[in-house]
Amino acid sequence: MKRNRVKLWALAVLFLAMGSVSAREITVDRGAYALQAQESGSGAVTVVFESGFGQGAGVWKDVITGLGEDYHSIAYARAGLGKSGSNGQPKRIDEHLADLTAVIDTLAPGRKVVLVGHSYGGLLATEFARRHPDRLQGLVLVDPATMGQRHAFRQADAARIQADDTSLRAMLSPAMVADYAILIEQLDAPGAQTPQTMPDVPVALLTATQIASEPLFFEETAQGKALWKIQHALLFSGFTRGSHRYLDTGHNLHRENPAAVVSAIQSVSARP
Repeated sequence: MKRNRVKLWALAVLFLAMGSVSAREITVDRGAYALQAQESGSGAVTVVFESGFGQGAGVWKDVITGLGEDYHSIAYARAGLGKSGSNGQPKRIDEHLADLTAVIDTLAPGRKVVLVGHSYGGLLATEFARRHPDRLQGLVLVDPATMGQRHAFRQADAARIQADDTSLRAMLSPAMVADYAILIEQLDAPGAQTPQTMPDVPVALLTATQIASEPLFFEETAQGKALWKIQHALLFSGFTRGSHRYLDTGHNLHRENPAAVVSAIQSVSARP
């Protein structure tokens, strides 16, 4: 444990010394729209980043800096976010997975990649792994959302979840409100559940454990965090190899502790 803390401290120091890794902007054609991606580094291991709901590629800046030029890092904004275009229609999970596949096919053709996903991006990464395990060298899930979390949360406190939905909609742009409505429709569907069997892909799952002093949403409360941990334990139980770490951070773990995400990427990319 002490050795791991020293390693993470050393990585944090490196972030300060290295500065930003230069990025190249690349467009991925999707017909009716184009996705804007950022590509950096030229190493043998390709890492593709999938951001959380409403977040663009820039949230991975510190992690990509920590990986340095020895990794081939690809971050992008989903349709309608950042510089990425849109066909004006809200997208379902399958459509986001099609876009992610296009990014990988375009920027890493014929190569296995390490896929890193945060929050909703973690849900997409999990679903991509289930459908395309042959495309993955490894999987890093950064405080991921799960297919079964809404059912667990609503069973615990349906009124709070409904209130949270109303509060979140008030914070979102009209386009994002439509996207959120489509997402919760899918997660509230009777068959939605956290997968209990995953393909034989090495995984590093990172769970944020911090309980907010003034919780904005249910998952920041003690009860919500307990259910969040259960969801992650259930998800991890479906894998045959990998690691599951709990970290004392908020939900944006990759921004609060980028060194931990760098270490997780290194761990799965080093496996045969």
